[in-house]
Amino acid sequence: MASEPPQITSYQEDAYVQKNRWFILVILNLFTFMSTLDASIVNVALPGISHDLNLPVSSTQWIVTIYLMTICVCILFFGRLGDMFGKILVFRCGTILFIIGSALCGLSSTLSFLLAARVIQAVGASMTMANNLGIATDIFPRTERGHALGLIGTFVSLGSITGPGLGGFIVSAFSWEYIFWVNVPIGMIVILLGWRMLPKDIHKTKGRLDMSGTLIFGVFIVLLFAGALLGQKLGFEDRRILIAMVLSIILLLVFFWVEWHKKNPMLQLNLFQNDLFSISIICGFLVFVSNFCFNIIAPFYTQDILRLTAGESGFLLMLFPIMMAIDLCPAQRCTVR
Repeated sequence: MASEPPQITSYQEDAYVQKNRWFILVILNLFTFMSTLDASIVNVALPGISHDLNLPVSSTQWIVTIYLMTICVCILFFGRLGDMFGKILVFRCGTILFIIGSALCGLSSTLSFLLAARVIQAVGASMTMANNLGIATDIFPRTERGHALGLIGTFVSLGSITGPGLGGFIVSAFSWEYIFWVNVPIGMIVILLGWRMLPKDIHKTKGRLDMSGTLIFGVFIVLLFAGALLGQKLGFEDRRILIAMVLSIILLLVFFWVEWHKKNPMLQLNLFQNDLFSISIICGFLVFVSNFCFNIIAPFYTQDILRLTAGESGFLLMLFPIMMAIDLCPAQRCTVR
């Protein structure tokens, strides 16, 4: 009786995976690029969307903000889901959902429909973003892991760099709907390649989903962003806005308490006991807050006040992420060493 082949317990023992590991990284990076691209490509099209849909600036901001809000709410949840049911399974499902959301965004004719489509798109993006680093870490040996993770970081910067310029070109040459439709053919090719090249999941962990932590964190994000955006329209002295902001702070404190006492928390708070890690997270948070605040206001200033075209505005918005990418290169070399 023939003996069964030994069961593979690590991707590093799988000859097929190791042979194609760089090609798999390309697939991961393409969706990393597209997810980041869609956080920046929309900014330059905001004036055009505002004019076509007859929206005030305060309402147009939701198109960008709801995408980022959804990612913030979902990314920790899908990271945990990937640990339990398989990172590659969650990544694959995310790619499909992202493409469906992109197609629906391009078909939008009202703000409510566009926002709903952006939520679908962001859920798919968060499923891929929550698991791409974990997949790369599992697949690559320790000697190449730093280089692989550094390349994923490079594609995050490339998505930020390409978004404004590509968005400006598309809006100038066609219309704003095409900034979403451009994802569909590229995404379909990547999905087909991914279903063929990505291996089956072999790393899964037992445990329960932290539903209470997910719910508390989600409500915190919604109240915080809703209060900040609606406060511009209603006034920050409005009682409803003040209640929303106070409740968001209370929920954040409750979230920390719940996660600290959970056996299998969504967020391991003991990570923040590392001072270097905590400082890095805070600095990254401040950089991205300032960057995205500028990216929402700048298209209206450059196109409505300075009277630049969408293409010219897009190229101007590329300056900040270009400098980030230049600064990232030495950091990656240090990481690899």
